[in-house]
Amino acid sequence: MDMDVPDSPHGNMGLLKTFDSSEFGSWEKIGSGGFGQVYKVRHGKWKTSLAIKCPPCLHLDDKDRSELLEEAKKMEVAKFRYILPVYGICDDPQGLVMEYMETGSLENLLANEPLPWELRFRIIHETAVGMNFLHCMNPPLLHLDLKPANILLDEHYHVKISDFGLARWNGLSQTNDISREGFCGTIAYLPPERIIEKDRVSDTKHDVYSFSIVIWGILTQKKPYQGENNILQIMVKVVKGVRPDLGLVPRSRPSACAGFLSLMQRCWANSPDARPSFQEITSEAEELCSKPHDEPRTPTLSTSSEPEPLSPNPVTSDQGNANKPVRPKSAMLPEKDYSLSELLSQVDSGISRSFDQVKEDSCHSKENTCKRLSGISSADSAFSSQDSINTYLDKETTIDSAEVQKRKLCEAIRTKDTAKLMKILQPQDVDLPLDGGDSLLHFAITLGNEEAVKFLLLNDANPNLPNARGSTPLHLATEKHLKPLAELLLGRRRTNVNAKDEDQYTPLHWAAQNGDEVMTRLLLDRGATINETDGQGRTPAHVACQHGQEHVIRVLLSRSADVQIRGKNNWTALHFAAWQGHLGIVKLLVKQAAVNVDSQTTDGRTALHLASQRGQYRVARILVELGADVHVPSSELNTALHVAAETGHTSTSRLLIKHQADVNCQNAEGLTPLHLASQRGHLATVKMLIAEGADPYVSTHGQRTPCHLAAENGHGEVVKELLSHCPDGGSLPDEQGLSPLHLAVQGRHSNVITMLLPPQVRQDLVTESSVQPSAEEPPVLEVKQLQRKVVILKLTEHKDKDCPQSPSPQCASAPC
Repeated sequence: MDMDVPDSPHGNMGLLKTFDSSEFGSWEKIGSGGFGQVYKVRHGKWKTSLAIKCPPCLHLDDKDRSELLEEAKKMEVAKFRYILPVYGICDDPQGLVMEYMETGSLENLLANEPLPWELRFRIIHETAVGMNFLHCMNPPLLHLDLKPANILLDEHYHVKISDFGLARWNGLSQTNDISREGFCGTIAYLPPERIIEKDRVSDTKHDVYSFSIVIWGILTQKKPYQGENNILQIMVKVVKGVRPDLGLVPRSRPSACAGFLSLMQRCWANSPDARPSFQEITSEAEELCSKPHDEPRTPTLSTSSEPEPLSPNPVTSDQGNANKPVRPKSAMLPEKDYSLSELLSQVDSGISRSFDQVKEDSCHSKENTCKRLSGISSADSAFSSQDSINTYLDKETTIDSAEVQKRKLCEAIRTKDTAKLMKILQPQDVDLPLDGGDSLLHFAITLGNEEAVKFLLLNDANPNLPNARGSTPLHLATEKHLKPLAELLLGRRRTNVNAKDEDQYTPLHWAAQNGDEVMTRLLLDRGATINETDGQGRTPAHVACQHGQEHVIRVLLSRSADVQIRGKNNWTALHFAAWQGHLGIVKLLVKQAAVNVDSQTTDGRTALHLASQRGQYRVARILVELGADVHVPSSELNTALHVAAETGHTSTSRLLIKHQADVNCQNAEGLTPLHLASQRGHLATVKMLIAEGADPYVSTHGQRTPCHLAAENGHGEVVKELLSHCPDGGSLPDEQGLSPLHLAVQGRHSNVITMLLPPQVRQDLVTESSVQPSAEEPPVLEVKQLQRKVVILKLTEHKDKDCPQSPSPQCASAPC
């Protein structure tokens, strides 16, 4: 469609249009500098966003207007897919109306986004292609201000070279091309000969040198001569052959990077004649960007919009198809596969193409089902928005294209083929759910594929998507100690650093559990909530104490973590540290001003209780030395000595007694530490307690002594030790009238029974057992066994009103 171009007050503008400011709305300032201001606007009729670059001075004289028009004309003449399109000039305010670039300048991208290497290489290559186009014009068009700030990127990160304010046709450059402001702003990109010879006429090698500094900036993602504020010193360095530091290029880099470094160093040679041309640069960059992976097959543009005549002698597969006409060639699959660059060249040449509907024979239909519905990837396409390519695929698709795309994307990530990923990733696929609930970002992080993570984030992958376990990509990166990937994720503004998984764990909880001090600092620096709790009320400090991560605790304490927060069952960080026996952490926590060393859990246990129960001797010692109260009872009135004795931790029990613990203190059931040690059969603890003054005659509320409990549980050695200190303890009855002997018999503890029998009865049993009956006298053996049973029964018979007195040994041993 022809566009009417009204007469312009600016003179002959060719196809450029003159716009009135009233045609635009939603003015938004998106950039400013020595070049002026750049606004994002929306054209009311076109319903699209455009960019307007206005000069620094709002009131332009004739010379300024002429320069503005000349810049627009150069951009119009240099129409190419890697050159920023210009539409015309706006009046009041005056400025260039250009295509709006979603991503902005390469300068901002390098400063704010870590780029995958494949994308860096592609940007270098596309910039070289664009500059080669300018230099191939007749006469060559010199840019003379090539730098990252003047390289823009569209939404798919394809290059658009902009800002032709200093551009000159080769051979027409003047010594005053660069103003003082422009000279200062681009000094790092000026070649040495331009600095030395003020009267030198610039040539194509000027842009080549500038391009070398651009390469360095892309590979390092830093500014050249950063930190050097003296312009004269930079000029001296450049003239002397000092170039930006190669040591700033990351050590971890792909092999292709070496080729770009070599190319860069040839481009910044002191002698202009030693620098390659952009034709050579483009060829070498293209070769370096090429990969051994097979490229996806691309549909071919038809060479004619009209169908060709049918062949009079069609090729048939069998006799039945002899009369079947052959499809027109434009409707058949092409024999030749055109590369993407060839397709783009045809489009740039103004050739309008369209794909005819593809109809395959049944033998080919299976192959076609694996083709992507969208045809060419939008991320790989550099077609102008004015061009239109219509693709048609077979309507009968037997395989879900989304599943095919999933497999392709996962394979590219798994094999670390970033070039393939950049070509096939569609905007709508960036958050495609995979099997198991993972996203592509989860998958890339699980495999540690940093380059894929960079590219997915550049394409706005959602960093907060949870998988089936509720874990976000940041959870996975933290769990796997992948700090570089965590930094990439945290570099996105919308990443939720406090996201919780199914257990309500935040990434900081994972860092604390893993003892990852570096990751802990990183998360805290990026806004992680230090006292966030999980599903059991545990903060990262709780988790670090539980897992003994002392270095993490130090970091958390230095960031004012609240270690008094109570989790499930009122456990504090100190309780976890004491329970697990982490001495260093206990010391750190107890020395905190706000920490209550005698803080109790829901069941009344203190840190000293927990350390004593687990036999954490050194922890218990530091607690009592730093003021822990050994007399604090739990909800069941157990002191720390009770739990230490019950669990048989003799050294810890002795430590507590040394610090004035009551050795005969009774709990809610009347049990003393000696009762509990005897009940559990801890002989060494029993001996120590008795030696320290424990009373073996103290009875519980049920009138049971330690001897009762030891006999009931069959601890013969403990019973023996107790009887040595209380000889009559074996006959003392409890409130039910049961003696230790009764309890031993009930439990069938023969060794204890023998020990508790009266001496005479024990002697009779020994005598009887020494008589060995012969095999010929079985009745006598049965009688002896019966007599032994009667003895036991008589001895264990309860006192009652029918038998007020215990039977004598003589009566008990009498034959029935």
